[in-house]
Amino acid sequence: MDENLQDLIRISNAVGRDPELIQGGGGNTSVKTPDGNMYVKASGTALGDMKEGSGYRLVNVGCCIAILDDQQFVSMPPLERERVVTDRLLECCVEEGEGRPSVEAGLHALLGRCVIHSHPSLVNGLLCSRDGPALIEEIFGDMDPPPLCIEYIDFGYPLATRVREGIADYREKHECPPKVVFLQNHGQFVSAETADEALDLTRRTFETVRRAWLERMRSVHERRVPTFAHGQEDELVGEVCAVLRKRYREVLGTPVLVRYSVGEAVKTFLGHAQAEELAGADPLVPDEVVYCNGGPLWLGAPKDAQDVRKRVEQLVSEHAEDAYIPGCLLVDGLGLFTVATGPVLLDSARAAMEAVLQMLVVASCFGGAVGMPAHAVRHIAESEVESYRHLLTAGRADGNPLAGLVAVVSGAGSGLGRGISLGLAKKGVHVVLADIDLDGARETALRIVEQGAAGSCWPAKVDVTSEKSVTELFQYVAGQLGGVDILVNCAGIAPLYPLTEFPLKAWRATLEINLTGYFLMAREATRVMKRQDMGGNIINLSSKSGLSASINHSAYNATKAGEIHLARGWAMELAQHGIRVNTVCPGNVFKESRIWNEDYIKALAKKRGVKPEEVIPYYIGLTALKVDVEWDDVAEAVAFLVSPSASKITGQTLVVDAGQVFVR
Repeated sequence: MDENLQDLIRISNAVGRDPELIQGGGGNTSVKTPDGNMYVKASGTALGDMKEGSGYRLVNVGCCIAILDDQQFVSMPPLERERVVTDRLLECCVEEGEGRPSVEAGLHALLGRCVIHSHPSLVNGLLCSRDGPALIEEIFGDMDPPPLCIEYIDFGYPLATRVREGIADYREKHECPPKVVFLQNHGQFVSAETADEALDLTRRTFETVRRAWLERMRSVHERRVPTFAHGQEDELVGEVCAVLRKRYREVLGTPVLVRYSVGEAVKTFLGHAQAEELAGADPLVPDEVVYCNGGPLWLGAPKDAQDVRKRVEQLVSEHAEDAYIPGCLLVDGLGLFTVATGPVLLDSARAAMEAVLQMLVVASCFGGAVGMPAHAVRHIAESEVESYRHLLTAGRADGNPLAGLVAVVSGAGSGLGRGISLGLAKKGVHVVLADIDLDGARETALRIVEQGAAGSCWPAKVDVTSEKSVTELFQYVAGQLGGVDILVNCAGIAPLYPLTEFPLKAWRATLEINLTGYFLMAREATRVMKRQDMGGNIINLSSKSGLSASINHSAYNATKAGEIHLARGWAMELAQHGIRVNTVCPGNVFKESRIWNEDYIKALAKKRGVKPEEVIPYYIGLTALKVDVEWDDVAEAVAFLVSPSASKITGQTLVVDAGQVFVR
């Protein structure tokens, strides 16, 4: 790999994976080459994910600077100018590749060999404060050469030309270029000849501001203790998530996800004496507009679940016309709730808002927060460049009616649970991969990622026989994704013994996993679905053995028949809430099945009087169609039953067995 590209990837990864320096998807980097070119981060990609062949473009430095020299841009309308500049930057690329060069490429071209543009929230707190400009002179008085400070100006061409003027004036005064450039309400640029020096300077700048802030905080930062009904946190979080999912879905006409967070930045902000006042501040930085659509909505400390539901509904209704995605809600004494249409944007919005909350606390110690001018906020919101960046992070549904829904699949770490999870993720469903075998769930997640699924995946450990474990699973789902729309009960075992030799321990284990597990998962999922008041779907994975008993399968036969009858009862009970419950009875699915293991096949060979290698062909031969039943066949059946196409089907049993058992 080219050593200049190596430097770019190294500084990008180091900065991009440090949450103190980069929040959300912001920041950019560049490294110049001896032949007059420059590797620069591609717009809309994350620094931490940059690798060889991905996340950057190679541009000609002279070409980038020529854009700044072009006088036609001086009088051109801002939005039109940014579109033309973006096209011109693409023309500056000297190699084929994907993605656009960073909109700040022209600014990077003006600085030294290695450039790091970062948005440390502590530094931005200073840069978004009333006393910031004067304090920078004081705090960095020993820096040689001193930093260059630039007042806020719109990103892209205007910023690059203003920095160019600032550098020219700086050179006249100091007889050298600046190594650190502070941009009001934006972030910092550091410039150095080597990657190590650039990284060191970025970190030293951050630490200098941290020390100054901690000193100020000791003397001016008042604290308070937020109060609310202790012991009800989990219930209150669930209520807020449920209401947000429903109301935003009604407003936008599309499923949304909700993320709950109560990290250190959120706790510190909610403990600030002027938290409510600070929450109403004008947007501080571009990322707040791009990823969060401005500042958070504020909700005072709730009394109980009924109170929080009523007040969240009222607050969202009041802002329905402005209910753009993503959005953020701060609930006093509880935490931060972020709403978005996809997990990437959800995480970016959460990270960006947590950074803003820290900026507000820091700025309050440095004379108070100063937001961006109104025209700047409009420019960012309307900018084609930021729309492009937003699109890259938002994720797009492919038109599948299941896209954007949240499913929990038990037993997702292997066999049919894995196959169903893969199938749902292909259709854009966000799948929580629940299994007692967390490594197996992670392997399923890896396969979902490798297949390029439209949906996301979330491995989670659960013991379906433990009430506590199942309850914690659905609390996790509510906190990470907002709730659940689909439950697929799939975890199960099938011990094979003649009746006279069947161990009581194996019998009880089968009932616990195959029946108690289904019951506990369905109970907790239903509680969430009822709270959301948007309907939902439950699928019990039974078996052909639930319809036609198998020899030496006492516990399996009983539990699989029981799962069908449980589904029928639940279907009648939950219909009033719009929750449909159905059963899928697969035939023999051999692929990667833990049930169809070597010992099981040997036992079946003995039972059927055939050789072990003849067992699978024997069972395929029992079907009318004489074909193997695959994962995808069962996954498609599940997808159909939870789709709008099956909106009037509930309490039914769909057999997917190639014609081995016929429902009478």
